[in-house]
Order: sequence, then structure tokens, then C-alpha cells
Amino acid sequence: MMKIQVFDTHVTTTTGRYLHFGVLVTPEESANAERYATQFLAQQGVILQDIHQQSCSFCHNEIASAEVVAAISQHKHFILKLEGCSPVAPTLESY
Repeated sequence: MMKIQVFDTHVTTTTGRYLHFGVLVTPEESANAERYATQFLAQQGVILQDIHQQSCSFCHNEIASAEVVAAISQHKHFILKLEGCSPVAPTLESY
């Protein structure tokens, strides 16, 4: 059983795109939640200059599902896509 922390993340870009996702990490990785959020945004094609408003705040603790445990064991975090997130990271051809 793995206890994780959930960081609720909201981003609005300068073009009006809204993204809502959770960054799930172990308590030991909580200091890196914003870095993981920034990395995920880059995978979504959003760079820091494109961000109008952003928040990445601790929300709650929970027990991780098997899928989340596997991802955290491999990558140290899991991104839970909620709103406005592309299902697949954009490729260079997308730009």
C-alpha cells in the first residue's frame, strides 16, 4: 500500500486554453510536484511563456491504485489528466 499526495493543478494559457490535472507523488517527492507539472505542460505543448495563470497546490493524501504505484515506481510521479489535456503528447510535427 502506497500513500501519495495529490497536487491539484490549474493552468490557463495566454490563448485561453485551460488545463486541469493532478500531480500524484509520494510525500518524499512532494517538493518536485511543480517541476513535474512543468514537464507535463511541456509535453502538452505549453511552455512557460504561454502561461497566463497557474496553480499547483497540495489537495489531499490518498492510497494509490496499482496503476499509480507502477507509474510512481518507474517515474516518481503520475499525472492524472482531468480537463483540457491532450491524450497523447504532441509530436514535433504538431508545431
